[in-house]
This record gives sequence, C-alpha cells and structure tokens, in this order.
Amino acid sequence: MSIPDGAHGDIKLLFDYWRSISPEGKIPGRQHFDPIEISQILPNLWLIEVHRDPLRFWRRLVGSKIEEFAGMNLTGGWVGDRLSGARLSGVHSFLMDVVETKQPNWRRGKSLIRFEKDFAELERLYLPMATDGETVDMILAVTVFFKPQIPEGGNLNEMPGSVDREFAGY
Repeated sequence: MSIPDGAHGDIKLLFDYWRSISPEGKIPGRQHFDPIEISQILPNLWLIEVHRDPLRFWRRLVGSKIEEFAGMNLTGGWVGDRLSGARLSGVHSFLMDVVETKQPNWRRGKSLIRFEKDFAELERLYLPMATDGETVDMILAVTVFFKPQIPEGGNLNEMPGSVDREFAGY
C-alpha cells in the first residue's frame, strides 16, 4: 500500500512509521506505537478507540492543533457526539471502512466537521491498529490543515473548488 505522492510530509511520516512498526503480515497494535518516535506531529494526531456492540468510536487522545481547529477539548468523548445527519454519517463511514477493511484511509478535501472554518481544506490519514494483529481496536490518525491561498486581489469565493480524494487499500 502507498499513499499519494503529493501527500503532506506529516502524513507520509506517520504512514512510514506505521509501516515500520507493523509485524510481518499483521496490523500493528498500540503496544508497538511509541509517540516519542513521531513527537514532531503529536499536535496533529488522534487516537480513536473502536468499541463494538454497537460499533462506536471513542476519542482517546486528540492533538492540540485538532482541538484548536475544533474550538474545544475533544479528548474523551464519542466521535459524533456533536454531529448529526450527513456530517455524522460521513465521518462514521470513513472510520467503519478502516475497521472493516483493516486498511488505511486517506482523504484530502473540505472538513466534514467544521466546514465554516477558514481552512481551504484538510488532509488526514486513518491507520488501523490491532492489539492481536487482526481485529482493529484502535485507529491512529493524523490531520493537517491548509489555509487558503488567496490570489492577489482575489477572494475566497473566486478560488477553484477543492478536490476531495479518498484512498483506501494496501
């Protein structure tokens, strides 16, 4: 599996680290993950616990850059507890995809959560984690935010639409 060539450096860093800690033929677990190894991107990291029966996602740890974007403390709550409708189903579908396929999921596009923020778009990567090497019980994620590049004398409404790309698969 690879990620797009144009992926942000922090996305590449986490992806390469995740691959380096993966036991052969298995998914790495939390026991393999040492945050010190990637300390420079900790403000952009998420750790999301996977709970089953029913399938739900708990925000175990949320980096400071993500909380700054959200405008609130997000650590220690259910993913989606402040969302509804299409925004909730969009976020959950990406997380469920990681759990079901046991594959990373990459996306770059507009925020599904805080679309009114002044960021042109974001890029994020969800990586499966499994204590037993098989059953996804955690998702390690990184999110990078991009400010709009406004053309000289232009405004945000004149910017071309953002591209929303997804990547899932080994």
